Amino acid sequence: MEPGAYIPYKYLPVVIAIILATVFGFGGLLINKLMAPKKFNPIKLIAYESGNPPSGQPKDRFVIVFFLIAILFVVFDIEVIFLYPWAVAFGELSSEGFWIMIVFIALIFLGYLYEIFIGAFRWQKR
Repeated sequence: MEPGAYIPYKYLPVVIAIILATVFGFGGLLINKLMAPKKFNPIKLIAYESGNPPSGQPKDRFVIVFFLIAILFVVFDIEVIFLYPWAVAFGELSSEGFWIMIVFIALIFLGYLYEIFIGAFRWQKR
């Protein structure tokens, strides 16, 4: 084979998908720019809170507890994703696979203890 004669035909669908996604994305932005109304209404520029009038000041602090609980949920959700295949293949695993998962569970448990230590489960404002 001559240098430069190799054409990877296997990647052609991926290249076509990338080109179509790019054209679709920029095409949508261009059509919006051309066809969107240019008049701005002050009522439409007000912050939207699920159909209710805005409440409170925009500079009010969010309670961080919600974010900590969400992060904790994601961590334990990912743990379950890793535990399920381990439990299914438990009979075929060696002792090394068992101890690796015990270390993984211990690390997750240490993170849980840290969350308790910093008070992430207290719902009062700090």
